Amino acid sequence: MSRAYFNETQRFRQVWILIIIILSIAGWGYAVISGVVANDATEKQPASDLVLILTGIIPLLLIFLVFKLKLVTRVRNDGLYFQFKPLQLKEKHISPDDIISFEIRKYKPITEYGGWGVRAGGKKSGRAYNVSGNMGLQLVLKNGKKILIGTKQPEEIKKAMEAMMGKES
Repeated sequence: MSRAYFNETQRFRQVWILIIIILSIAGWGYAVISGVVANDATEKQPASDLVLILTGIIPLLLIFLVFKLKLVTRVRNDGLYFQFKPLQLKEKHISPDDIISFEIRKYKPITEYGGWGVRAGGKKSGRAYNVSGNMGLQLVLKNGKKILIGTKQPEEIKKAMEAMMGKES
């Protein structure tokens, strides 16, 4: 039976994201209402009611996706598991035998990876899975790949990784 050392679930709940969502809903609502009112007042209409409603489906789906996105990270004695739900259908597993080194580090999400989410930072930085903040678990794997997993609990994940790798202090 595997032993759990660390569990963390992170979600996109930053204030700036919520502001963008509210402004998007307000803009879409204004477009729909002004389109319907324009239809009643004149013969000219920028778009049909159906088109206005259908164009609202895309922002609503994106908003739904933002609220569903979450990064789940687990460290157990048999490896590191992570999944960016619902984008990744299957949880990724990294065995301790596949890890050359790991460190907790401060990183620059915008300049190193181009933001948050599932990001490719190139050969130098590798791939990143992050939701917010600027602290992460940097892995260097035997196959030469680098993976950074963002965390809000840097000390706890460090202790869990040390326990998993058999380096408990």
